[in-house]
Amino acid sequence: MNTYGSQVPPSVASVATQLGKTADEIRGAYHAEVASQRRRCDIEGYGYDQDLNAALVRRVRRHLAMDPLPLGVLVDEVGGTRVGSTDPEVRRLEAPYRRVVVG
Repeated sequence: MNTYGSQVPPSVASVATQLGKTADEIRGAYHAEVASQRRRCDIEGYGYDQDLNAALVRRVRRHLAMDPLPLGVLVDEVGGTRVGSTDPEVRRLEAPYRRVVVG
């Protein structure tokens, strides 16, 4: 344990409440995004603080929003718009915790 935060991410129920959904609706997206965040960020060194919690909630929200867009393209009456593959707010919140690969 460290002085920054818990080693445990916020619960499925907590994230679901913040998104206005049920735990069953977000469970798959939640687990995928926790795994992704753990691969990209140094959770063990810092723990889950407010920044990483907010980034996780945003990751899950984005995951759920992208489900109906398997090709990442939003089509409307004007044409198609490619939805970006990364979220700038998630990058900003996770930046201090990102693992740096050297060599």
